[in-house]
Amino acid sequence: MISTVFSFLSQSQTNELHPVLQEFQQLIESNQRIYMLFQSMWDQAREKAPDWNRSPEVQDYQQMLQVLNYIITHAPPYINNDNLAGVPMIGLFQYAIPTISGYAVFIDPEVNAMLKKVLDVWGTFLSSSESVSVLDTSSTGWFGPEAIHKLTTTGNLGGTRYEFDELYICDRNAPYYGFQSWDAFFTRPFRENIRPVASPDDDTVIANACESRPFAIARNVKARDSFWIKGLTYSLVDMFGVGFPDSFIGGTIYQGYLDTFSYHRWHAPVSGKVVKAYTLGGTYCSTPRAIDRNTERVYEGVQIDYQVYLSAMATRAVVFIQADDPDIGLVGFLGIGMVEISTCEIAVDEGEYVRKGDQIGMFHYGGSSHCVIFQKGVDVTGFPEVGRRENVPVRGKLAVVKR
Repeated sequence: MISTVFSFLSQSQTNELHPVLQEFQQLIESNQRIYMLFQSMWDQAREKAPDWNRSPEVQDYQQMLQVLNYIITHAPPYINNDNLAGVPMIGLFQYAIPTISGYAVFIDPEVNAMLKKVLDVWGTFLSSSESVSVLDTSSTGWFGPEAIHKLTTTGNLGGTRYEFDELYICDRNAPYYGFQSWDAFFTRPFRENIRPVASPDDDTVIANACESRPFAIARNVKARDSFWIKGLTYSLVDMFGVGFPDSFIGGTIYQGYLDTFSYHRWHAPVSGKVVKAYTLGGTYCSTPRAIDRNTERVYEGVQIDYQVYLSAMATRAVVFIQADDPDIGLVGFLGIGMVEISTCEIAVDEGEYVRKGDQIGMFHYGGSSHCVIFQKGVDVTGFPEVGRRENVPVRGKLAVVKR
């Protein structure tokens, strides 16, 4: 993907930066601390290249800005890489993130404020009609043979064989399948009855909030813990913010990971009243890989291994639902944005009643993660096996609460 960008830039008549990237350049060059960190980050990425058996295409912050200039004015094409498809910024930063200076860069508040401005500009483009150019049948189009196969394979859980337009609300005979923007394609809804609600009249059956692969199950979680250490050390105060309900201390957390090819809307795991709903700002490219002593090599898609860290550090949305069933009590939902996926949109209001399986929000623009949190004393069992390769259907059975 990045090599393709460089090829385009070499043929371009002008490489003038977008105004938001001119502002980014000014931030780097006018602040000696940030200038030092960006310079050393790309130096360290090059120095570590032999350990990764690959040299990073981007050599310095000037090239970084040129690549960003291309990214924020284009929709992401399909590429044959499950970790990087649809998320070009991960491709841009994947070798810089694991460096010591990269760690410092991406937890810096000023850098993250600037990245938010950049991502907001890109989000505006991805929500516009200009972004539909990649929704075609070419080899790099999202309706090309390879991409459509992955999209339908991902959507056909349990052995079904629906076509894309049978799974999702769209019009295969219309230009771009009827989608008006890249974001409309990304947030496409399922057709009615494709994902039925598990046991709709049985409150003890918890519905899966997001179509995702199981990542972790943690019990007896603490109010505060070392979330940056690789493992299941969830930290409730850092996930929810100060003032979270104490009833979750000692409770249970389930976490699942969504890739680019999955469905990206959230649904209520239980029936009940929304008692609180809010978003928390966070980092956009930060992982603790540089300080992880157990990591021997860098992976493409470097954020996937660090979902617990992201639950405390990334941009996220929080929804608390007071379940109708008193044995379940308060249930927490946490939507976690990752890099491109900086927008977590809550679609319910405080005081609103939701039924199990109702839509409560969505992610925009890329792969993401989520958590469902249960109070201490709630005996919740039967979660899907962590490590399974296939998604758990959204609104399907996630777990069962024993009375």
